[in-house]
Amino acid sequence: MTFGPFDARQAPRELARLLDELGPDTAVTIGLVPALLTIAQVADVLGCSRRYAARLVDTGALPAEFHGLHRRVPRTEVLALGERHTRIRTEVLDNLADLTRREGMYEKF
Repeated sequence: MTFGPFDARQAPRELARLLDELGPDTAVTIGLVPALLTIAQVADVLGCSRRYAARLVDTGALPAEFHGLHRRVPRTEVLALGERHTRIRTEVLDNLADLTRREGMYEKF
């Protein structure tokens, strides 16, 4: 998955790619993402629970500003974390696939 933001030239190509990946029966909503996100919005962007998003802030993995009692997280930080997680996940899965091939655990179809 690629995280934005995308400029006006990139957006049509990325939207077409997303629709191709998701298939014809998927509904897509396009909306603005504010510069500062609530914990619920962080969870939505990262595809995780609110509790996990709050833990990311509490542990310092995501910096946050306090507005009264409410935490707000910069959008750029959330997108950067999402990209790092995607990169790490891809690397781990690629390494696992290589290991299973080396050990002969991959069956040919």
